[in-house]
Amino acid sequence: MSARTNVGSAPASAGVSRHGLLRAAAITAGVALVVNLVILAIATALSDVPERFTPLQPGSVAFMTILGVALAAGLFALVRSRAANPTATFRKIVPAALLVSLIPDVLIWTGDAYEGAAQAETVLPLMAMHVATAIVVAALLPTNSEENSSR
Repeated sequence: MSARTNVGSAPASAGVSRHGLLRAAAITAGVALVVNLVILAIATALSDVPERFTPLQPGSVAFMTILGVALAAGLFALVRSRAANPTATFRKIVPAALLVSLIPDVLIWTGDAYEGAAQAETVLPLMAMHVATAIVVAALLPTNSEENSSR
């Protein structure tokens, strides 16, 4: 039996509470932020990151991580309202979203906005943070959203 009863109707999972998704997003953001701050600590321990390279400053890392998870939660809410199997659909979209999210990092690396500060030592950790966040989002956001909806 399909989760959809007719064209245009929402799947059964659309009834999952917004509160559950918000809680799942908060958990996901917290885990992703810890992972990204560990990557930042390793990057700064291994290389001298210039202060002018703002993408690798703790505030920027925190803001962009939370923003990325918030955007992913919004996307998951949209997918959840339209897909028969939202978790599987969302997890298929995440790699494409990851590739799109790496475009600014490539542009930073190839551009001259940071006057020589955008090198492998600074841009590769940024890219690692995108990958780490995508993994955390794909693993935790749908799972925690589903668990929270049953409470």
